[in-house]
Amino acid sequence: MNHERGLTLTEVITTAVIVVVLLGLAVSLFLETGQPVSKERTASVMLKTISSAQADFRANDRDGNGVTDYWTGDVKGLYTLKGPESPLPGAKEIPVRLILENVAAADADESMVPAGGKNNPLSSFTAPASRSGYWFAAMTADHSEGADKAIAYRQNTGGKPDMGRCHHDSKYGFVAFPNSPSEGKFVFIVNENNTIYRTGLSVPARVGTAVPPGLASVHAGYINWPDEQTMKGRWWKLD
Repeated sequence: MNHERGLTLTEVITTAVIVVVLLGLAVSLFLETGQPVSKERTASVMLKTISSAQADFRANDRDGNGVTDYWTGDVKGLYTLKGPESPLPGAKEIPVRLILENVAAADADESMVPAGGKNNPLSSFTAPASRSGYWFAAMTADHSEGADKAIAYRQNTGGKPDMGRCHHDSKYGFVAFPNSPSEGKFVFIVNENNTIYRTGLSVPARVGTAVPPGLASVHAGYINWPDEQTMKGRWWKLD
């Protein structure tokens, strides 16, 4: 005679655990396949953290130059730049580390801004590498009033020590672009207004395969803040 019985509590719990584990593996595999949506979401979020770091940098004079200004030299400086000198004898200047190390590593700019001796090379911390298929870069100029009225982001705001052209007292612009069209379909930008904008990738954002890409390889349309007409026609504000 066959006897039918229901699942015991232990069996139910075991089955539930197995289902949860399998779902977790499925999600992990989905993310590891490099789906554009997850990569693009990561890029926009990381760009937002750069904007937050800039607000902190300016409000708290993180480099200790005595000037209320933004860091516009590059991306990685928001991690590698030395903070104010400690008054304690023999104490070392500690890097500001306002962004994640892997975002600093994803700086498209291969050069180093010495900042009057106040900066550290990226190689002291990590090697350059894209972040979830995206590179980040400090923009060159603000073209919001037109290319003929462009405002350079990298300026010398004075202060002590003299750190050269790597700050701006009221403006900044940053871009996140995909390493290749297969790794992302959108480019993201942010400026001092702390709003992320997105545009579809109509042409590859970079040329070549160098790591890091170098600013010279970035499409000119993405390395400067767009003028008002271009902004209205091509760029969309993210909620």
